[in-house]
Amino acid sequence: MKRKWFAALICLGLFLLIALNLENVAWLDGPVYQALARLRSPAATAFFLFCTQLVSPLVLLLIALGLVITIPRREFRIPILLNLCVAVLLNLGLKHVFSRPRPTDVVRIVTEAGSSFPSGHTMAAACFYGFLIWLIWRLCKSRALRNALSALLALVIALVAASRVYLGAHYFTDVTGGLCVSFVYLVLFTTVVERFFAHEESLRPRRLQPSEHNRLLFSFLYAFEGILSGLRSERNMVIHFSVMATVIVFGSLLGLSATEWMICIVLFGMVLMAELMNTAIETVVDILCPEYDPRAKIAKDTAAGAVLMAAAAAAVVGMIIFAPKLIELVKSEL
Repeated sequence: MKRKWFAALICLGLFLLIALNLENVAWLDGPVYQALARLRSPAATAFFLFCTQLVSPLVLLLIALGLVITIPRREFRIPILLNLCVAVLLNLGLKHVFSRPRPTDVVRIVTEAGSSFPSGHTMAAACFYGFLIWLIWRLCKSRALRNALSALLALVIALVAASRVYLGAHYFTDVTGGLCVSFVYLVLFTTVVERFFAHEESLRPRRLQPSEHNRLLFSFLYAFEGILSGLRSERNMVIHFSVMATVIVFGSLLGLSATEWMICIVLFGMVLMAELMNTAIETVVDILCPEYDPRAKIAKDTAAGAVLMAAAAAAVVGMIIFAPKLIELVKSEL
């Protein structure tokens, strides 16, 4: 455990060293690019183009949704989707902060928009496939299979990172920074998953009683526990998070504006809040009316209708935002 946090601290320090001294560490980029450029051939280019597609939005979403459907431990379903969302948003935020231009003195086999640091493809590979490695070590009982799958996924992460430099889309320091910050993020994210999602026992407030001095703190913890209880128990939450993951991934691909992102975030919160309220109402009704009661049915149906109305409104607004961008994307491909 201590080694994990020590490694995360080293990676954080290395990321900050690179991020705050991009011009001073640029001398690393040229030799690495030249070494990969010597491998250039039609076969190598096709191979690295394939590698970089392993983190395309469609591939990641299909894998994530496939895992959600097939994974035997249902408490890991929402973390799989949540990890994908957070990783994309983290990369978008970091790119906005550093705003490093793309390489210009290289052969650019692929043309990418947006900032260069840290590498989005590298972060997507490290965060998504890295989390799968973490899952494998907790769900796979065969040590040989566990080691083989982990090595395969680690190789995928390395190849995706190398492909971004080979294809001229990123500097070597871009992918290095992406790998470092992804490791730090994974340590934090998996710790949260272990603590809050993977166990039936939840937060400390169940064991301790709030005093006059820490009542405000415990009110936040109780609220957080309620959110986590809803995430663990409600099947519809998986559907909401699947939609949210789809919107975030394709929103980053289509380049939503800051205003459009804010609208999407408000809609996410509105739908999830409605689902949590529905869960609370259903729980109270089940406690008060263990036997069938027409009035209890009205209460449950009304609460479910509120969720449906919120989701329908969010879907309409989402279509207004995404439809023109998707039509423009299709036209540009024709």
